[in-house]
Amino acid sequence: MRQVVFTLLLIAATVTTGCATEDYFCEADGCYYCDGLGCREVDPPERPECRGDFECPDGASCTDMGCVETCEDDADCPDGTVCRHDAPGGPMCLAPNEPDPEPTPGDCERTEDCGDPSLVCRDGVCTPGDMTCGDEGCSCAETGECAEGFTCIDDECRADEDVCRFNHECGEGRVCIDGECAASCEGDADCPMGQMCEEGICRDVPPPTGECADNADCGEGGVCIDSVCYDGCSGGAECGDGRYCDGGVCRIDDRPKPFCESDSDCRAGHPCIGGVCRTPCEVHDDCLRFDVQFNYCLDGFCATTNEATSDCAVSADCASGKECIDGICR
Repeated sequence: MRQVVFTLLLIAATVTTGCATEDYFCEADGCYYCDGLGCREVDPPERPECRGDFECPDGASCTDMGCVETCEDDADCPDGTVCRHDAPGGPMCLAPNEPDPEPTPGDCERTEDCGDPSLVCRDGVCTPGDMTCGDEGCSCAETGECAEGFTCIDDECRADEDVCRFNHECGEGRVCIDGECAASCEGDADCPMGQMCEEGICRDVPPPTGECADNADCGEGGVCIDSVCYDGCSGGAECGDGRYCDGGVCRIDDRPKPFCESDSDCRAGHPCIGGVCRTPCEVHDDCLRFDVQFNYCLDGFCATTNEATSDCAVSADCASGKECIDGICR
């Protein structure tokens, strides 16, 4: 009899408020599952380690505890946690008795601080590169480091459709230099913002580093990337002539501008090849009768002499001190 009474007292001691029936609840000292006889504490879920927010899934922030889910109320949180509105990084899913986590968003001053070629230092935080990048990241030293379908241009993996080889791919008044389309010019006024005229071609002006630590240093609408201020944008019209909106910032528009994108853009019998409507041919003279620029019969279609004799796609293909211009090392 004494043993039965002792057991009943022991069970009663383990039952806390709310455990009379099967239930789940949280109190100041933790969260519990109940089965009508007693309660067992529910631990918070395991949290993956992280170096910054960029390593956490959507809806989670990086802290010294790992990736912690953010929330608006308790219903957003996994069992074992509640929505703690007093957390230093904003409302987070934490156990009632857990200490406050320390946010570790991945602070940086320069992109090199991030230690990962797929990341850029944006607004003072390491962020996945959202400008033109390959699957292997934005940064590169050679094309072999980029994903398939991307080329290394200016130390950045760029989609092949955004890379030129010959002048005619760039559109009227532009030339192809090292895979990028550059505008012809007579003076700096002919060049888009961020470029200057050098020997008749608009060239990039290297931006000064150390301009900013975060977006606030760049003024209204500015974006701080790798310590340099850029104009922010949501559409191309905000960027002005010669620039386009890419990943939320204005960039020089050095992409090819094809005359055609498919055969349907050309006359019947003139397929679209390399962004140009091609003329069928058997010998060079067939091309000269049509267009003195496309004067070379190559693989059954008229092409430029440079296309037929090209020795480079980008300047890395050329000897030191030479550039790849219109497909030729010069």
